Amino acid sequence: MDVTTVNDRHLYQARVLLRDGRADLLGRIVRFGPPGWLTVVERRADDIEIELYPTSQVLSVTELREVDAAGVDSYTR
Repeated sequence: MDVTTVNDRHLYQARVLLRDGRADLLGRIVRFGPPGWLTVVERRADDIEIELYPTSQVLSVTELREVDAAGVDSYTR
């Protein structure tokens, strides 16, 4: 996927590597935004956690693919 197609209104599934080395987030649902931030959704047991990471702390976002609403619904169940 060309980076010019990345849109802050769309959801993606991606692998996120953070600068501080504490997290290599594989297969997370992400959104680019609000400006300067990466929104990451993580499912933990029976709970959903949404975290914001400043883009200055993000080393890479790879394996990026757009997720439709049905994909998000199955991820959050």
